[in-house]
Amino acid sequence: MALRRKKGYQFSDEVMSKDALISLIFGFVALVIIVFSITFSIIKKGNVPDFIGALLLACIVMDINSFIFGFLSFRDSDGGILGKRASIIVAVLDAVLLLAIYLI
Repeated sequence: MALRRKKGYQFSDEVMSKDALISLIFGFVALVIIVFSITFSIIKKGNVPDFIGALLLACIVMDINSFIFGFLSFRDSDGGILGKRASIIVAVLDAVLLLAIYLI
Protein backbone atom coordinates (compact mmCIF):
# COMPACT_ATOMS: atom_id res chain seq x y z
CA MET A 1 0.00 0.00 0.00
CA ALA A 2 1.46 3.29 -1.08
CA LEU A 3 1.52 6.20 1.32
CA ARG A 4 -0.76 9.03 0.32
CA ARG A 5 0.76 12.43 0.34
CA LYS A 6 -1.39 15.32 1.56
CA LYS A 7 -1.56 18.25 -0.77
CA GLY A 8 -1.58 20.80 2.04
CA TYR A 9 2.08 20.42 2.97
CA GLN A 10 4.73 22.68 1.52
CA PHE A 11 8.40 22.92 2.27
CA SER A 12 10.16 26.24 1.96
CA ASP A 13 13.46 27.80 2.92
CA GLU A 14 11.79 31.07 3.94
CA VAL A 15 10.36 31.35 7.45
CA MET A 16 7.69 33.87 6.44
CA SER A 17 6.56 35.23 3.12
CA LYS A 18 7.20 38.89 2.40
CA ASP A 19 3.54 39.65 1.82
CA ALA A 20 2.56 38.15 5.17
CA LEU A 21 5.30 40.12 6.91
CA ILE A 22 4.12 43.38 5.32
CA SER A 23 0.55 42.52 6.29
CA LEU A 24 1.56 41.83 9.90
CA ILE A 25 3.50 45.09 10.13
CA PHE A 26 0.57 47.12 8.79
CA GLY A 27 -1.84 45.24 11.06
CA PHE A 28 0.18 45.68 14.24
CA VAL A 29 0.88 49.38 13.56
CA ALA A 30 -2.83 49.94 13.00
CA LEU A 31 -3.65 47.98 16.17
CA VAL A 32 -1.23 50.09 18.23
CA ILE A 33 -2.74 53.30 16.85
CA ILE A 34 -6.27 52.09 17.57
CA VAL A 35 -5.40 51.15 21.17
CA PHE A 36 -3.59 54.49 21.62
CA SER A 37 -6.57 56.44 20.31
CA ILE A 38 -9.02 54.56 22.55
CA THR A 39 -6.93 55.07 25.69
CA PHE A 40 -6.28 58.73 24.79
CA SER A 41 -10.01 59.25 24.32
CA ILE A 42 -10.73 57.67 27.70
CA ILE A 43 -8.11 59.81 29.42
CA LYS A 44 -9.38 63.02 27.76
CA LYS A 45 -13.04 62.01 28.39
CA GLY A 46 -13.93 62.30 24.71
CA ASN A 47 -12.30 65.68 24.05
CA VAL A 48 -9.62 64.46 21.67
CA PRO A 49 -7.78 66.61 19.13
CA ASP A 50 -8.37 66.32 15.40
CA PHE A 51 -5.22 64.34 14.71
CA ILE A 52 -6.76 61.27 16.35
CA GLY A 53 -9.36 61.17 13.58
CA ALA A 54 -6.61 61.48 10.99
CA LEU A 55 -4.74 58.61 12.65
CA LEU A 56 -7.86 56.45 12.53
CA LEU A 57 -8.31 57.23 8.84
CA ALA A 58 -4.70 56.12 8.33
CA CYS A 59 -5.58 52.93 10.23
CA ILE A 60 -8.39 52.25 7.78
CA VAL A 61 -5.96 52.55 4.87
CA MET A 62 -3.42 50.33 6.65
CA ASP A 63 -6.12 47.76 7.41
CA ILE A 64 -7.20 47.60 3.76
CA ASN A 65 -3.57 47.12 2.74
CA SER A 66 -3.17 44.48 5.43
CA PHE A 67 -6.13 42.54 4.00
CA ILE A 68 -4.74 42.77 0.48
CA PHE A 69 -1.23 41.67 1.41
CA GLY A 70 -2.63 38.96 3.69
CA PHE A 71 -4.67 37.40 0.92
CA LEU A 72 -1.82 37.76 -1.56
CA SER A 73 0.48 35.91 0.82
CA PHE A 74 -1.56 32.73 0.36
CA ARG A 75 -0.48 32.63 -3.30
CA ASP A 76 3.18 32.76 -2.36
CA SER A 77 4.83 29.40 -1.80
CA ASP A 78 7.37 30.80 0.64
CA GLY A 79 6.77 30.75 4.36
CA GLY A 80 4.52 28.79 6.63
CA ILE A 81 0.78 28.95 6.88
CA LEU A 82 0.82 30.20 10.49
CA GLY A 83 2.19 33.64 9.58
CA LYS A 84 -0.28 33.94 6.74
CA ARG A 85 -3.21 33.12 8.99
CA ALA A 86 -1.94 35.44 11.72
CA SER A 87 -1.79 38.33 9.27
CA ILE A 88 -5.42 37.80 8.29
CA ILE A 89 -6.48 37.46 11.95
CA VAL A 90 -4.79 40.75 12.87
CA ALA A 91 -6.42 42.47 9.88
CA VAL A 92 -9.86 41.17 10.91
CA LEU A 93 -9.25 42.28 14.52
CA ASP A 94 -8.35 45.77 13.29
CA ALA A 95 -11.47 45.91 11.13
CA VAL A 96 -13.70 44.83 14.01
CA LEU A 97 -12.21 47.45 16.34
CA LEU A 98 -12.53 50.18 13.72
CA LEU A 99 -16.15 49.21 13.08
CA ALA A 100 -16.86 49.24 16.82
CA ILE A 101 -15.33 52.71 17.13
CA TYR A 102 -17.39 53.91 14.20
CA LEU A 103 -20.64 52.53 15.61
CA ILE A 104 -20.05 53.83 19.12
